[in-house]
Amino acid sequence: MDVADVNYRLSNMTAYIVAQAHNFVWSKYWIFPTQKKSNAWRQVLLFTLAFGLAYVAQFLFLILLVEGLGCNEYLAQFLGLFVYGGVQFVMNRRLTFNP
Repeated sequence: MDVADVNYRLSNMTAYIVAQAHNFVWSKYWIFPTQKKSNAWRQVLLFTLAFGLAYVAQFLFLILLVEGLGCNEYLAQFLGLFVYGGVQFVMNRRLTFNP
């Protein structure tokens, strides 16, 4: 953030969007593998929905920590990873890659 002189909100959005495509491949073939034939486009749509919900949850958490509680931006970004990871894992387990 400091090296490129980028606002913490923009750097946060960029990082999560870039990681989205990479995460889908790992989730589909390694984290939630299945022998069942599945509709890949449906999974992409549901994965994107799960991403959106998880991202909104962590972004609101990030804003709350930084602007509401005066938390350090780097620490808030780090803590937001746990919110994002938890929400996305549960959504993908129960919805996207439900066996």
